Amino acid sequence: MKKIIYLFLIIIAFTAFYLWRDNASVNIIAIHQNKYTAEILVDRLPLTEMSRIDWWVGNRKAIEGKYRIASFKNGGPDYITIYKFGDGYKKEGKKDRLCFDDMDTETNCIDKDILMTISRTREGLERFTFSDSSYVISGDGVIKSELK
Repeated sequence: MKKIIYLFLIIIAFTAFYLWRDNASVNIIAIHQNKYTAEILVDRLPLTEMSRIDWWVGNRKAIEGKYRIASFKNGGPDYITIYKFGDGYKKEGKKDRLCFDDMDTETNCIDKDILMTISRTREGLERFTFSDSSYVISGDGVIKSELK
């Protein structure tokens, strides 16, 4: 009986942690952009891919407005990539890092930890790409998995 109670408590603890972690707010650290791409640096994103998509859909207009990113429809960047900021800006060094030309310092690179990429399909639909999966939002707002 004690084993069942311990197991039940562990399940409750993991569920509570998951819900807390998945609903914690996302902090945007910086945005670097040019005509073709925008790189958004965040402290974290929600845990699941669908929660990440929901976060973007719910916050896109506020982010585009605050950081002056033109929408896809208005000639904005072709790709928006969201990176984990991690340990912050670093020197390029010998590691494979993403460096930003719009910063006038040697400490202008981050580790390439891509959390999500947003782009457009040929049909003009919004695509969300993750390390091993991708989803498309249809014209009527339905999110469908794409086969890779």
